[in-house]
Amino acid sequence: MPDRYFNNGWFGRHPSAYEIASVFIAPLRRYAARIAGRSPGRIIDIATGTGANALKLAQLGHSVVGIDLDQEMLAKAHKKRRSHLDLDFMHGDGTALPFNDDTFDAATISFAMHDVPPEIGVGILREARRVVRPKGRIHIIDYNDLGSGFGARLLYRVARFYETPNYFGFVRGGVARYLEAAGLTVDRKRHFLGAVQFLSAV
Repeated sequence: MPDRYFNNGWFGRHPSAYEIASVFIAPLRRYAARIAGRSPGRIIDIATGTGANALKLAQLGHSVVGIDLDQEMLAKAHKKRRSHLDLDFMHGDGTALPFNDDTFDAATISFAMHDVPPEIGVGILREARRVVRPKGRIHIIDYNDLGSGFGARLLYRVARFYETPNYFGFVRGGVARYLEAAGLTVDRKRHFLGAVQFLSAV
């Protein structure tokens, strides 16, 4: 996946600020981490960024691999590794994951889908589906679409000043079209203040 497709926006250039902003969605990350598996499993965190989501999953006892294209973000992620956690980070392309089919019990994708064009987003989901075992779930945290209510429209007024151009098409069309194109079906959904959503798909 060419570098132009990952977040070269404001947060992409300021990983430390990205970490601070992540605090505000921590409740949704905790919820997603719990849903990702009641018993320990092997999970891939695609577009892991600074590793906040991967860390939470590892703290719950999962074996986690976080993968991302952004080396500066990964440098922050590597600092989260602890000897007692089964947690690793690697540089890689979400549309061409270096793993065999059916390797993981689940996949997580947190605030990545809105950064890429639809065809790349669909490619990421198809790869996630390939490396996740049958009946394993793909969990997504991202912006809600604008039609979801006041919270989504309010966040849009702020996010449009720092997000990449791909963001605008994403929030206007929603993630459902990506999932449908990748052959996935939503089986669980939750909102956070109407602005951010968690989806679980199979």
